[in-house]
Amino acid sequence: MRFIRHVFLACLIGAGTVAAGVTGAIAKWPMDRTMTIVAPWPAGTGADIVARVIADGLQKKWGNTVIVENKVGATGNIGQNYVAKAAPDGYTFIVSTPGPAANNMLTFKALPFNPLTDFSFVTVTNEDPMLVVAGPRLQATSAKEFLDFAKANPGKVQFGHPGHGTYAHMTQLALQDLLDIKFNLVAYRGAPQMVSDMLSGQIDAVIDLTGGYLPQIKAGKLRALVIIGNKRLEQLPDVPTMRELGVDFTAEPWYGLEAPKGLPPEILAEMNAAVVEILKSPATKEKLAGAGITPSWSTPEAFEKMVKAEVEKWRPIVTKYNITSE
Repeated sequence: MRFIRHVFLACLIGAGTVAAGVTGAIAKWPMDRTMTIVAPWPAGTGADIVARVIADGLQKKWGNTVIVENKVGATGNIGQNYVAKAAPDGYTFIVSTPGPAANNMLTFKALPFNPLTDFSFVTVTNEDPMLVVAGPRLQATSAKEFLDFAKANPGKVQFGHPGHGTYAHMTQLALQDLLDIKFNLVAYRGAPQMVSDMLSGQIDAVIDLTGGYLPQIKAGKLRALVIIGNKRLEQLPDVPTMRELGVDFTAEPWYGLEAPKGLPPEILAEMNAAVVEILKSPATKEKLAGAGITPSWSTPEAFEKMVKAEVEKWRPIVTKYNITSE
């Protein structure tokens, strides 16, 4: 009996040591290893900029090493899949966008991950609305004149977007249906070529995020006509929203911080609090403003709800127009 009692006590002590070790491992987070924030898009893009701002803020807050890795390709799916398959230990995160984080599950025949079930949702990092920008070829000087001209001249407005199946492209298709307008949609690879073609009169207008067009708008070479969001932009306070024109429609692409599914609740809560603190700071607002990015934040629960709503919002458009990606 004495031997059994000693074995039992030894087991209790051993269990306590293991428990203390586990607690200690969590307590040391995030100081004992390098943390990686993945950006699934190239350096200099919005997701990359946000990831680097967060990484810098975390390093200053905790003193640990935080690096940003650009894992690019397959419309964001390579980076998203990498994080989905990583260990949920609080050392791998991703600043993702609506494509790989939601809508690619609608446009790709198959994905090696499920955007809705394979991730822990930390927080939204920003929401920035689509913007309609006109070049000198388009005579319309207001959103109303633009829409009136497009209705009176179906198919004549050369309306650029940054690629088939992108958020901007789907927004154009939704507006066509909602307003009963026919545009001539022209696909590009990104903002630089669209800016050039607007200035040279090759196309009339574009729909895209604000950042790539602000310098030309501020210089008076391009005109911002309407914001497809919930509120006006601080950078363009005189430009109305689509809702102000009586059209109840918004298109506000977001970025958000995610981790692999199964992130421990205590790490999820601490990471959310730390990143929200960074996003709320005036320094972050100033850093992101130059890229046309306005920081925002949320609870993990609200972010997860947003991602799921995103898929259902665009499902009818993807289905109707048979939007596919490869």
